[in-house]
Amino acid sequence: MLAPGTTLDIGDHSVEVLANPGGLGDRYLLRIDADPGAPGIDGDFPHLHPSLVETFTCISGSMTARVGKIMSRVEVGEKVEVAPGAVHGFENTGQDRLIVESEVIFPGGYDPALDLMRFARIYDRLRRERPVGRRTGEPSLLQMAVLTHEWRAVIRQPGVAGAMVSALAAVGRLAGYRPDPFPTESG
Repeated sequence: MLAPGTTLDIGDHSVEVLANPGGLGDRYLLRIDADPGAPGIDGDFPHLHPSLVETFTCISGSMTARVGKIMSRVEVGEKVEVAPGAVHGFENTGQDRLIVESEVIFPGGYDPALDLMRFARIYDRLRRERPVGRRTGEPSLLQMAVLTHEWRAVIRQPGVAGAMVSALAAVGRLAGYRPDPFPTESG
């Protein structure tokens, strides 16, 4: 579980934990701060969460949101809700920074195996401490496949991308990558 005030670097956007009501890890209030053009609906960001509900409220800027096959423009004050299992993503389509407040709810309660915040914390550390891509700052593709495959109960890539992640995860494990290379610090 992440404490309020924690900020994670997700590349072209950051995620700050505003609150964890009740302190149980089954509900988070987040602030997403995205550069113009980020994170991108057609890139690697469309994903789904089999077991959680998300809402996104545009605080400043404007975005295009994808939920399933529906694309919509979202302006300040408007909200988008994403049901469990719905493929979704959003993109900052304005010229200014995009600020979005998000609520993440785990309807079945907190389960360490479904800890999306732990996944995000590991990804943040990999970006900061073990980047491979010089321009992007991204961790190793095989490391990311192993990490993403391990957390597939909480976050997945749809379709062919998901199948590729599974195949690359097997190769990554053979190469010695672990889902959490920081088990004592990020657990």
